[in-house]
Amino acid sequence: MNMNDALLSKLKESFVVTENDTGKDASLSAKGMHFTLRTYEVKDLGHLCLLDMKAMFGLMKMETAVLSAETIDMPLFNLDRISVMKKHTQLIEFYDTLLEPQTAEAAACFERIRNADARLADYESGEHWYDSILLPYSYMKTSRGALNRFDMACRSFMGEYIRQTETAPVCVREEKQKKTFAFAKGLLDAGGPAVDLFRKLFGEETTERLVLHHMYGVK
Repeated sequence: MNMNDALLSKLKESFVVTENDTGKDASLSAKGMHFTLRTYEVKDLGHLCLLDMKAMFGLMKMETAVLSAETIDMPLFNLDRISVMKKHTQLIEFYDTLLEPQTAEAAACFERIRNADARLADYESGEHWYDSILLPYSYMKTSRGALNRFDMACRSFMGEYIRQTETAPVCVREEKQKKTFAFAKGLLDAGGPAVDLFRKLFGEETTERLVLHHMYGVK
C-alpha cells in the first residue's frame, strides 16, 4: 500500500469519504510521464486529492496527496514522496491557511514527529514565494536507506492530523475556502514545482483545472 492509499484508508476510519468523478483527468500522460488522479469529499472535513505519477518505465515514482480542510480550521496538508531508483525524498508540508492561530500545543505535537527524524538529511528545496506560510514543523527529508522511517513519519503525521480534527474549531466553509483559493491561485500566478511541471506538460487550461478544481477543490 502506497502512502496515498494509506492516507485514504486512515481517513475512512474517522470520516465518510465519497469519491468524485474526475472524468478525462483521471489518467493523463505526456512525455513519458503517466499520472493517475483521484479526488474525494471528506464529510465534515474537506477535500482530498491523490495523485500518482510514474516515469522512466517505473524507475521514477511520485505520490502526492493534498488535504484541504474546509469545515474545520486545520492547516493545509500536502504530501509528496518522490522515489528514483533507491533514493527517496519525502515532503510533508503544512501551510497556514488557518482562520485563527494554531495553539502551541497542537504545533508541538507535529514538531515531535518531525524531530524524531532530525538525523536524516534535510531536503533543500530552495526559496519559494510560499515559504512565509509554510509552517515550521513541516518535514522535508531525503535518503537512500530510510524508507521505513519515511513510512513511520508519514503515518504519524496523518494520525496526528486526524486526531486534531476532533478538537479543532469548526469554521465557515466559504471563509476557509477563500484562504485555500488564495494559496492555489498563488501557485498558478507565481509558480511551484508541480504547477510548473503541469504547465509544461499539459498547458494552461488543464493546469488551472488540475490545481483549482482537482487538487484544492476551490473551483
